[in-house]
Amino acid sequence: MNRSIFVLLLVVAAPGGYFAWSSFRPKAPTLVVTAKAERTSALRSIVSATGEIRAKEFVDIQAEVAGVITELRVREGDAVKQGDVLLRLDDLQLRAEEESVRAQAGAAEADARNGDVGVATAEANLAAERTALANARLETEQATTSRDRAKASFERKKLLHEQGLIGSEEFEIAAAEARLTEQRLSLAHARVTQAEANVAASMTRVEAAKASRDAASRRLDAAKASVARAADMLGKTVLKAPLGGLITKLNVEKGERAVPGIQSNPIATLMTIADMSVIEAEIRVAEADIVDVKLGALAEVEVDAMRDRAFAGVVTEIGQSPIQAANAGGGGGGQNQEGKEFKVVVRLTSPSPELRPGFTATAEITTATRRDPLVVPFQAQTARELEHDAEGHYVPPPEPVEGEPERQLTAAERQMRKERKGVFVRRGGRARFVPCEFGVIGETMDVEVLAGLQEGDEVVSGPFQALRTLKEWDHIELDEKRGKKSQ
Repeated sequence: MNRSIFVLLLVVAAPGGYFAWSSFRPKAPTLVVTAKAERTSALRSIVSATGEIRAKEFVDIQAEVAGVITELRVREGDAVKQGDVLLRLDDLQLRAEEESVRAQAGAAEADARNGDVGVATAEANLAAERTALANARLETEQATTSRDRAKASFERKKLLHEQGLIGSEEFEIAAAEARLTEQRLSLAHARVTQAEANVAASMTRVEAAKASRDAASRRLDAAKASVARAADMLGKTVLKAPLGGLITKLNVEKGERAVPGIQSNPIATLMTIADMSVIEAEIRVAEADIVDVKLGALAEVEVDAMRDRAFAGVVTEIGQSPIQAANAGGGGGGQNQEGKEFKVVVRLTSPSPELRPGFTATAEITTATRRDPLVVPFQAQTARELEHDAEGHYVPPPEPVEGEPERQLTAAERQMRKERKGVFVRRGGRARFVPCEFGVIGETMDVEVLAGLQEGDEVVSGPFQALRTLKEWDHIELDEKRGKKSQ
């Protein structure tokens, strides 16, 4: 054979032979790191977050009236009691205003008294007119009686005169008497009418006097309200401590001008008083961890300024809404995609007098504890899509035969596959997937195993790249270079 032809055939056949040899060569074992499933005396799950120290009760002192500070009785760091005078403002104008409204109130009170006198006078006049009306009615009754008697006498004498038994003079006297009594009765009725009109007028004057008195009384009430307001405004020139505590911040000096505060405007804050008897740590917990934090959970708080000490605490408050960012509510229309945080308050059970509001703090909140749990390293956890039977039980795949291609799943088999969490265990040099139920994650990054493993099982804990691609029945060997976790 020509040498050049032989070389050409060798070059052409060599790659094919290499690939054929490679396809029949056994796959190299995957190098892994393993750990034992073992029991530990205790497992504590924690949530760690940062925040700052604050007093449970504190108040920013702000002026409600404008004025120059004429007296300042405290300094930063001073202890004060509730009701202690903190500072005084210039009160000249407010004192003059109070005196003015007090004078107006005095005039209104005099008007109110005059109104009472007017009502009493009008009521007395009404009583007199009613007496006059009663007398007029009595006179009417008497005039009616006299008229009836005179009329009866006239009728009798008229009959006697017609019979000639009496003379004309006597008859004329009886007739005149009858006419006179009729006129007296008419006059009595007129007096009754006049008396009734006088009574009605007096009643109107009484109502008018009462209305005037009520108006004067309302003006007096308004004047008293003005006095109360002026006195209140004058009293606000003296600022007193609303609670006992320490002056933790003092922003003003004597001679400066205080301006009324609006919605806790920091510029208007004169000073801050904090009750340091109850100290809390207000921390910000990520939304992924907030669901595990419960009221009453124990916590340990460390302060950056006092790193050599840890303070015990209890969770007393959990925010129900995320903390709003300082720049939230801008002109953007989209939602803030950053991770949200929630406020959690931890009350320190034995605070130190050296603590100050504003100290940076880190809290470790205990969310769960377990006694004698079975644990594996957290990084040993993984998840795979597994085949399940009709009752939902895991169906392990059969051991593959060397040289046979991997069997393709049917559509029905793919529908029966579900993702399950678990670990790979090392059995006979092979990786076997074991579905597990996991519990809490400890602060040492061990995870509790509730079901699926036995104490002493050797689980694959790394490396991550190998664990991510590892499959059931894969050949595995310990990676001596990475080291082996003691069993």
